[in-house]
Amino acid sequence: MTTIDKSGESIEEIIRTFRKDYKIHDWELNYEILKKPTKGIFGLFAHKLALVRFQLPSSFDRAELFMQNLLQKMGISYTSLKSRTEGKTLFLEINGSPDSGFLIGKNGSMLDTLQYLINRVFEDNAQIERIYLDVDGYRERQADSFLKPYLPQILQVKITGKPITLEPMPAAERRIIHRYVEQEKGLRTLTIGEGEKKRIVVFSAEQNQKEALSQSRTEPKRRNNKAPIHTHKPVPTPNNKTGNTSLKVKKPNRQQKQPKVSNTKHQ
Repeated sequence: MTTIDKSGESIEEIIRTFRKDYKIHDWELNYEILKKPTKGIFGLFAHKLALVRFQLPSSFDRAELFMQNLLQKMGISYTSLKSRTEGKTLFLEINGSPDSGFLIGKNGSMLDTLQYLINRVFEDNAQIERIYLDVDGYRERQADSFLKPYLPQILQVKITGKPITLEPMPAAERRIIHRYVEQEKGLRTLTIGEGEKKRIVVFSAEQNQKEALSQSRTEPKRRNNKAPIHTHKPVPTPNNKTGNTSLKVKKPNRQQKQPKVSNTKHQ
């Protein structure tokens, strides 16, 4: 935290001005009154201004304070709120809450909602790129379980140097892959495709993106064991005039589109 001293005609005026200048909410205010204002008597004594010392929280501190305030308003008790940073990324973990099941929700739905909320609150803060929220290590356990079927494929890229393209997946799952590959020396990732579900290309750090795209192979889906859905072929019907039962078949477009590469990091 940064210490800032402010003076003014009244304590109320100082606090109001400080909040406006630094865009501070009530739950973020932390100050100490050093001097109260005094007025001179019959012009014999000098007029003295009020002096207030503020503790200005960092962007990461503000995010942590926001979560503490939110949990308090929700009536949620907990043992600790741990925080750590990696660059402009903040990781918050709520531990020891008797309401951990509620905070996580079905398949992590409540946890995702709370994480989305805190990211929206600080989306315009240049010091924070992303905030990850966890409860009692839930996301870490989910990430380990999610990564397990992809580890042999990623290992093959490291051994052979040949890139692979994984199945389409939502942003939350793509971030797990990106973060894991970041820790593996000699490997890189890029995101391709459009829409909510995109693909990740895992390739050697010795290659550039163009080479990786031209050489990558698409891996089959690993998590969907459902049988393929069979569609019935249309039954030919006779032409009203000629009685011809032939069907008109539309020729497929054989022009292959190049995959769109997303420029956004870790989508």
